[in-house]
Formats: sequence, structure tokens, C-alpha cells
Amino acid sequence: MKSAMHQVPSAGPSSAKRCAMAVMLLLWIVSLGHDPTNAAMTSDLPSRIAACDAGDPSACRAVGMTLSDPNDPAYDAFMSLRFLQQACAADETAACGRLALIFFAGEGDVERDLASAANFATRACAGQDRDGCEVAEAVFTNGDSPQFDVAKAMRYRRINCDFGNRRSCIDLAHIYYTLNEYLPAEQVALGACKPADPESREVCAFGRQLQERRRKIEAQQQMQRQAALDARAQKEAIFNSLMGQRDYDKALYYALYHSRSVPQAEAATLAAARAGALQSIPDDHFHVLEFWFRSGPVANIAASQIASRKRSDDCGIFNCSNTPGASSRRWEAQNGRAGMGASSRSYTPSLPAYVPSSADVRQQVRNQYRQYHCGGAVNSSSPTCRR
Repeated sequence: MKSAMHQVPSAGPSSAKRCAMAVMLLLWIVSLGHDPTNAAMTSDLPSRIAACDAGDPSACRAVGMTLSDPNDPAYDAFMSLRFLQQACAADETAACGRLALIFFAGEGDVERDLASAANFATRACAGQDRDGCEVAEAVFTNGDSPQFDVAKAMRYRRINCDFGNRRSCIDLAHIYYTLNEYLPAEQVALGACKPADPESREVCAFGRQLQERRRKIEAQQQMQRQAALDARAQKEAIFNSLMGQRDYDKALYYALYHSRSVPQAEAATLAAARAGALQSIPDDHFHVLEFWFRSGPVANIAASQIASRKRSDDCGIFNCSNTPGASSRRWEAQNGRAGMGASSRSYTPSLPAYVPSSADVRQQVRNQYRQYHCGGAVNSSSPTCRR
């Protein structure tokens, strides 16, 4: 932008400069010929320029908008910069938005300058200018540009989606989908869907696809929850049946090794103690109870039974008696799995220097979106962010 701005006339020209400008405009008007339409469109430019020089920012904006309109006979993108910059500096947001468009596209004699486009677009969008917001999204979402910024890309994409830009909504929904945030993706897509509008066909289809996916997943999850409840009820029924038969050994065994339920184990142990049936319970069960219960009545019962039954060759939880499989059962009851063997060492050869491919670059961009999405407290509990 600096190279272009240095060539733009200053905001307050001298009398000589104003005279030169008037002469240039007169010659330029003559060059348009005698077309009445062209003459009508350009006849008020000198008066507007004079008003701009007198300090009227709206006049500066009007001149700049006319000169930067490719469909206007007075079109001169480079000449428009001076007036648009004066207007933008005076908080004429439409002028800031037009500057963003000019520098983003590189119109006329003005070279493309994404840094300047981003600057003017940010300022314009802050004033709710649609052009500025759209240029801001285009600049900050370009992964190949030095101006690429995930946080700003998401912000301006969201703003443009709220403005009704379907393309921004579709892109935003796809980003959420890529982040496995399916519900926000669905909400964005369906929020932008206007069934009566043919141009909404793509976003409506994507929203319905996500909605159907969510409903299928919810149905599967409900089935899984119901299956878990049924399995729990069945385990509870079996345990209650054993307790009803006063078969405390089998009831405790079922609680420890099948349902793996602490409340059931406690209930079976206390019931056996009240019935004076602790002697019917094998030693292994008490060792597991000692591990499960660190304090309380069950822990006291387990410690008492282990002490009274202890033999000189008893190694506790790591059984060294001749009871087959006892130690394995205790280990599994404690840890829920078998022990892990020692890992073997492996040789890792040196690799050549890593050069990212285009797919790797795309993945890095996706990872930046994910990092931004998961960085705040609002989304930190998302399943995607817990992975």
C-alpha cells in the first residue's frame, strides 16, 4: 500500500494543485466526447471535489466512489485513492470498503496489496460495511497468504454468514464438520437454508445431510444406552437371585468378576458377615476386597479374614500357594486386564530431512483451525478438543 499511497496527492492541496486538478478534470471531461449522458454524470465532479477539499468527507466519498466505479465513464481507480482515503480517515466506512476492494483486486493502475486490503477491510467491517467484511474474509482465509489468520478467518466468516452470505455459511459449516463439531455445522447450514430460494440448494442439502446423520447417531446412542441399562438390570437380577438364595460365595464372586460392582461386593460381604458365613468365602475374594476397599467395614472384614487365614507360604495378592489361577484372577480383578509383558527394544534409523507436501500444508491449516476452535473455555469440553 505504501508505494501506491506515496503517489496519491495529499489531503489538502494548494491553490496551484487545485487549479491543476481542475484543468486535468476539464481535459478529461472533454475527452469523453459530447455524449449527454457522460456529461451529466461528470458535471458535478468539480463541485464535489471542491466540497471535499473544503473538508466535507461525504463529498470525498462520493467522488471516490464515482472514480472507482468501473461502470462509470469517469472511472480512474488510481485517482480515486486520494478521495477514498480522505473519506475513510473520516470514518466513512463505505470508502474504507471500496479501498479494500481496490487493493484486494489490484484495479487499474493500483497494484494488488493484500496487507492494505486487510487494513481497510478490517476498518470497514467494523462499521458494518459488507464489502469490507467480505474482503476481510477473503484475505484472512487464504492459507497461502502472509495475512492468513485462523481467528480472524473464523470471525469474518461468521460475520458474513450472519449477513446472509451463503458461501460463507457453507464454508463455516464445512470447517465445523472437519473439526467433528457436527451440531454447530448443522445449525449453521440449516440457519442459512432458504427452501424457497434455488440458490440455497447446496447449503440446504448439506444441512439436511448433517441433520439425518445426527438423528441416526442419536438413535444408535439411545439403543446403546438402553442395552447398557438392560445389561445392568440383568446383572442386578442375577446378583439379587444369588443373595436371595443366601449363596454369598457365588454372589461375591459374581460381584467381583462379572458385574465388577463395588456396591454389590459390599452388600455380599456384609450380608455374609451378618449371617456368619464368611468361612464359605475363599481367600482370593478377601485379597481382592482388600484392594478394592481401603477403609470401612468391608476393609476391616477383609483384613481380619486374611490375618486369620494367613499361612507361612502365603504371598498375599501375588499368590505363591498351589491354588491354580488364583494369582491371575486377583490381578484381573484389580486391574481389569492381564499384565503386560516387557516391551522389546527397536532400532530407529536416521531419516532424511522432512519436507512438507501440499497435503501436509493443508493438514497444518486444519490443525490451526482446530487449535483456535479448542483454545477457548467455551469449546474446551468438546469431544473433538478432548482427543
